[in-house]
Amino acid sequence: MAIRALIPTYKPGGLDARIHPHWKDAEIFTEVEFDENRVHSVKLHELTSDTLIIDIVKKEKIDVVIALSLSTRAVELLDKVGVPVLTGKIQTVKEAIKKFRSKELYTIKITKIEQA
Repeated sequence: MAIRALIPTYKPGGLDARIHPHWKDAEIFTEVEFDENRVHSVKLHELTSDTLIIDIVKKEKIDVVIALSLSTRAVELLDKVGVPVLTGKIQTVKEAIKKFRSKELYTIKITKIEQA
């Protein structure tokens, strides 16, 4: 089964692109469709002033976001549409896909702390 991942990157994007340190400020987003054996497609998304990242996630039917850092609000929005956010010690898109396949990435979750 193919997975669609969205990853914030530096330009020019693609499999060899370095992952941008923060989701919100990424120059370009690299979408990769892949399975256990191969990469099926790579698509680039450059945001315009009226483009919202969450709209890309919904439109492209993204299964997972892989990023180094996201705001609490971004994680909440992605969680609301059922898209998990993964992170780990990764530098490039290719490395992120490899570590996803070998289950070396971690899920980012927002934990609500309630007052006693």
